[in-house]
Amino acid sequence: MTKLYTKVVTPLIALFTLASGPSVAGSWSDEREYAGELDTFLYVPSTAPRISSGRALMVSLHGCVQRNDTIRESGNWEAVAEEYGMVVAAPQASGEGSYGFLGCWNFHEGPEASRAESDQAYLIAMVEELLADESLNIDPAQVYLTGLSSGGGIANQLWCLAPEIFAGVGVSAGPTPGSKGDKADLGSPSVSVEQGKQHCLNYAGQSEGETLEALLSTQLWNAVHGSEDEIVVPTHTERSAQVARAVYADYAEIADCNGQPAANLEGAEVTQWCDASGPRVSTVLVQGMGHAWPAGEGVEGFFVDGEHVNYPAWITEWFFANNRRVTRAESAQAQ
Repeated sequence: MTKLYTKVVTPLIALFTLASGPSVAGSWSDEREYAGELDTFLYVPSTAPRISSGRALMVSLHGCVQRNDTIRESGNWEAVAEEYGMVVAAPQASGEGSYGFLGCWNFHEGPEASRAESDQAYLIAMVEELLADESLNIDPAQVYLTGLSSGGGIANQLWCLAPEIFAGVGVSAGPTPGSKGDKADLGSPSVSVEQGKQHCLNYAGQSEGETLEALLSTQLWNAVHGSEDEIVVPTHTERSAQVARAVYADYAEIADCNGQPAANLEGAEVTQWCDASGPRVSTVLVQGMGHAWPAGEGVEGFFVDGEHVNYPAWITEWFFANNRRVTRAESAQAQ
């Protein structure tokens, strides 16, 4: 009887011990205020960082009429965060600006946007607070920014306003740098390539410390857009990519490199431009998708597409593969 009891009970004790221990997966935190203004959810993974220098940080911005809990519930970041050991931050827009009452990020100042004011300043300060949190172990060379619609609009400002912070930016259906987001512009970009480049350089001129060449020559830029988007037309992605190439070309020759390997993305047209070291700029045109965050098959949510590409997985892979601010030796060692 004693032997039978031992055989049955001992495995059960082990099973309950495992069940009561730490969760295998990471988790979303409760909302916490950063920068004195941005209520933010954090996803902290349970896995080790992919690159030995520390964890990556992905800031994911909602669009107008969405909230940050849309990103938490339907952004589809959890699996890729675990795969790469990456922290994800989903802040809520402050509500400031002309369209703040709709939950929009305040990018509508266009050329007059400042890194010292409103949502632009709050997002920079939020990242700085997260970097200062030693428990998160975030590597400053691996900070990325993505956003939908107005979130994409402010992302298209911040890669210029704060190039020292963002190693890569992914713009989802966002207006061109310098756009004020008015209805006429959303239907047809009013900012030319040369104007967009000048707006970006003016934004970047607000940075202090490293030279613009040192900052902009190591940054990655991507945009994703649905071919059927009637709210922010896909021409904005084409124009924005031209602006990014024009800005980066001041520091290195940028040329079409579609022959180079890119992460597979069924149902989308992926275009890349490279410098001598590899991909710098890319666009993803998703066939049949409207104005939505491309979360991946089966995901449901408000202005979230669950029928086409898994952009969180794709953009994370692209950023990690092409990051210029970490050494390849570190990356190879960790993998």
